[in-house]
Amino acid sequence: MAHMEANPVRSDPPRSRIDAAIADFSQALNMYDPLRFRAWAELGLTTAQLRVLFLIRGESGVTAGELASRLSVTPPTISGIVDRLVRLKLVVRETDESDRRLVRNRLTAEGMAVCSRTARGGDLFSRRIMSEMTDADLDALIRGLSAFNEASRRVAQVQPNLAAMVMP
Repeated sequence: MAHMEANPVRSDPPRSRIDAAIADFSQALNMYDPLRFRAWAELGLTTAQLRVLFLIRGESGVTAGELASRLSVTPPTISGIVDRLVRLKLVVRETDESDRRLVRNRLTAEGMAVCSRTARGGDLFSRRIMSEMTDADLDALIRGLSAFNEASRRVAQVQPNLAAMVMP
């Protein structure tokens, strides 16, 4: 009986298909640059600061260590970002009542308003673009994005610090 590997190595799809997918994905992400630049210009927020705001919105009370881990950055990097958001009155830091060593980050009402406005703009922007697509194209996009998200979850389970590995 032949020995089976515990984790069989899957053969990679042809490189040209991955290259084409990366190019199209990058181009699609770049379509959102005008939104990011407006947020930066109007709100004075960087993409990193917006990302942290949305992470805090998704999990109110998240610690700086948890944010750093999710974004694959160092705790001092997150501290600097959160410091700026606190100065802008978008985030408040609160000591955890059950463990005084922990500091929890929460959005202020103004922080929630910034997230809502930004999300609404992104939603309207995406809807306008997607309204130009056929039903078949939308179905293909949904299948492709679902497959991409599932692959991302599988990779995150075996390589949770992939971003730090590929860009040390």
